[in-house]
Order: sequence, then structure tokens, then C-alpha cells
Amino acid sequence: MDIGGFDIRRKLFSNDFGLSVFEVVETETARTFILRLVDFSNKATDFKKAQWNQLQEGYRTGISDYSHLPRIEQVAQVDEGHLYSLLECEEGVTLVEKGQLDSDQINQLVAAVRHLHDKRIVHGALSPENIWISTQGRVILYGAGEAKVLEGKGRLGNVSDVRQLISIIQRYSTVSERVIENLNLEEPMTIEELEQILTRPERKMGISDDNKLAAFFERKSLNQKAEAAERERKKAKKGKRRGTSMLILGGAVLVVMMILAFYFLF
Repeated sequence: MDIGGFDIRRKLFSNDFGLSVFEVVETETARTFILRLVDFSNKATDFKKAQWNQLQEGYRTGISDYSHLPRIEQVAQVDEGHLYSLLECEEGVTLVEKGQLDSDQINQLVAAVRHLHDKRIVHGALSPENIWISTQGRVILYGAGEAKVLEGKGRLGNVSDVRQLISIIQRYSTVSERVIENLNLEEPMTIEELEQILTRPERKMGISDDNKLAAFFERKSLNQKAEAAERERKKAKKGKRRGTSMLILGGAVLVVMMILAFYFLF
């Protein structure tokens, strides 16, 4: 599709809900932008268009200057069935292409979602395609609120964003296994709870832990010695029983022999 004033550098992704996302260059200024194009031709056009425009206006009002959320530069119409939003962009790649987030970038991503929630905006579509990592390592989160309009997810809440964040952290972050385990065990429901787990100092082994570990190995050693002693006791008992049986058998044989001798002699 030809979008006047912009050259498409590359298509980033598209989904089944009519959204296509492009990295574009403005022909006049050579500036790079992210263009999010929506196809409303197969939807209840007027209602969906109104929802989309309301979303963009609400975002523009609430998110004017925040380092990890992009500003909307322009909202426009290509034709009757297609609208687009033009957002600022830095040189970089999506998380799909980058493949990994370090701990600082995870903190940036969480901060972006917290800022949205502070402005009463639910993102709704936290996915690697919507997470942009600049060449300088800055995280920028795109697509806020679009799921509510395009997918009809009217009941999305902050908890859904937290769960999606946890999924991103589990799949793409370099945080420790202990942090991942804590996320699974504690199941945070708010951004604040999630941040507490991520920023909690990892407990290092101290003197008490060393004592507990030493006691564990000592108990294990004692148990092993006790088991070995028990095996020897059973073995000795079994040998004693065998000796007693042989003695009884020998005595019985001797008695039989004496009876036979007495019988033949008399």
C-alpha cells in the first residue's frame, strides 16, 4: 500500500486483527518512524474508527514525554478503510530480532508498563513484536491499548499486563533462575509486586546456612554409618543362626548314629 510521504523500509509484523506495522522513512526529512496501519474495511467501520481515534487521542494526552513509550507524531487516514498512527522511533530492532533482554532492559520495560498504569492505560498486547530495543540499549514499548480496540478485549486489566510481562521475562530475560522461581511461586498481581521480586537482593549463603549445610552432611554421614552397622548386625545374626542350625543338625546326626549302633550290637 502506498502511504504518501513515506517510504517503507521494512515490514515488522502483522496480525489477524487487521494491524500491520512498518518501519518507514519520511521522504522529505529522512527521519525514521514506526507506522501502525489498521485495516477497518471488514469491521463495523464507523464505530471502530471512532474507538481507534479515541485511543490515539487518549494516549497522546496521557503519554507526552516518557523515555520508554513513543510519542505519536501523526494520526491519519490512507483511505476509507485504513487508518494509521505514526510514532517516533530510534534505530534498533524488535525483541523478536534481538532475542534477549538484560536486567536493566527488563527494568525499563517494567517502568514503561508502570507509567501506563499510572495513566490508567492497559497495554493489553505485551509481545516481543511490540518491544523495541534501540542500538543504544533503550527499550521502547509500542502498541498500548490497541488490543482493546482491535481484538475487542474490553475487560482487559492491569493483571493481564503483569502476566504478559512475566511471560516475557521467563522467555527473553537474563535474570537468575531464583528470580524466575520466585515469580512462579509468588504470582505477582501488580506492577509493584513484580518490581519487588525483580529488585529484591538475592540472599547469599551466610554462617547460619553454612551451619545448616554442615549439619545436613553430618546427619547424612551418621545415617550412612548407622545403616552400615545395621547391615553388619543382620549379617552376624544370620551367621549365628546358620551356626546354631549346623550344631543342631550335627547333634541330631550323632544321636541317630548312636541309636543305629545300639540296634546292631544288641
